[in-house]
Amino acid sequence: MCAAAKVTRPVERFEVDLQGFVEHYKALWQGAAMVTPSSTMRYTAEAQRKNEVATDTLIGSMERELPKYPNGEKAQTNWRTRLFQSFRRIGTESFRFPDRHFDIIFSPDYFEATRAFARQTRAFNAHLEAGALAQAMRNVWVMNCLQLFVGRRPALSPSIFAYSMLYPYTDNPLDHPHMSRAAKETTCLRLALRLSGQPLLPRDAHEAAVWRLVAMIEEEYPRDIFPAVYSSLLAIHAAQVKSLNQQRRSLIPDVPALLAISIEKGGASVLADGWLAAGSLCRAEAEFTFGFGVMLQLLDDLQDLRDDRNAGHWTLFTSTATHETLDGLTSRLWHFMHGVLESNGCFADPQGLELRDLIRRNSITLMLRAIAENAELYSGDYLQHMEQYSPLSFAFLNERRREIEAKFARIWPVLARKRNLTSIFDLLG
Repeated sequence: MCAAAKVTRPVERFEVDLQGFVEHYKALWQGAAMVTPSSTMRYTAEAQRKNEVATDTLIGSMERELPKYPNGEKAQTNWRTRLFQSFRRIGTESFRFPDRHFDIIFSPDYFEATRAFARQTRAFNAHLEAGALAQAMRNVWVMNCLQLFVGRRPALSPSIFAYSMLYPYTDNPLDHPHMSRAAKETTCLRLALRLSGQPLLPRDAHEAAVWRLVAMIEEEYPRDIFPAVYSSLLAIHAAQVKSLNQQRRSLIPDVPALLAISIEKGGASVLADGWLAAGSLCRAEAEFTFGFGVMLQLLDDLQDLRDDRNAGHWTLFTSTATHETLDGLTSRLWHFMHGVLESNGCFADPQGLELRDLIRRNSITLMLRAIAENAELYSGDYLQHMEQYSPLSFAFLNERRREIEAKFARIWPVLARKRNLTSIFDLLG
């Protein structure tokens, strides 16, 4: 945590800092090596086979337990405890996650924040699609993580709820292929005016919901006391508007333009997370938070590669895939992620170091899964090299992902009707 005093930044200071963060992480990305990564965390083919047996056992257990979701709060608590113990056991024994990482992931504070978000979401919009809810929930978890980084207990505040819900309400419609560019520009303009504090009347029920979410933030963070909070919201909104250029299938933006969009959008998004989660950040905290966002954005771009290619959206990864393998670019992302997590010393306390290690391990896991899912875009040598860092073989990852999706599609509708559930998060209570 910063030793420097945390003060509310004037808007002018915020803009100067923001541009400094952009240039800093642009240089860090450009300086990241494109050489094939090396790690001491390796798995032999025999170890992978053992882990796959354990994973299949867990999948089978989940398949049996899910339809047995009970009635009654005590029985449901015991049901969840059994599942969490199974996840924890395979995580420590097969995936080599330190047991203390699960003290964070399964902490009562994290769990209660997740449950509270699921409950409030149902009250706000009982018909929100499962994918949108999952997207919003991921942002809650990022903000809870940032609360830990700045020395706070993870909890669901009004602003954390509101900002996380703004993603499915504002970002997702802008990605919709059937919404005209003119309509998107009008929507963006009106949202910018509302974020600036203008009391616009909503045009429809959707916009009324967005305005209510903005009002939740205004109630927790008065504009005259927390100007940087609203500077951060306007910064991510401006970056989202710029990212509309990524949707022009016929126009391939150049690499510097794509990099700038990813840095600004990813960094500004999680920087807003930080301001809304903490209320105030010192410069070193803000810089790390911005870099964390850039890292997550680029990792998301790799994970969303297939969907982005199908939709004609341009990112560094879809652009590169048009003319070469993704070996070098993925290696650069690996080294960039490690650079982000190691370049800022303001979270050097034991809890901060533990969180960094958890984020690093989780990020590598997500990267390896994305490589496995897009194997046709990598060279054979690269796939063979990267597979040794995965606790499960790439073939197994792909096969079980499809099987799990198919099994869940069969089980969930029956369970949902039987227990009157609207989403998987309802199982949290």
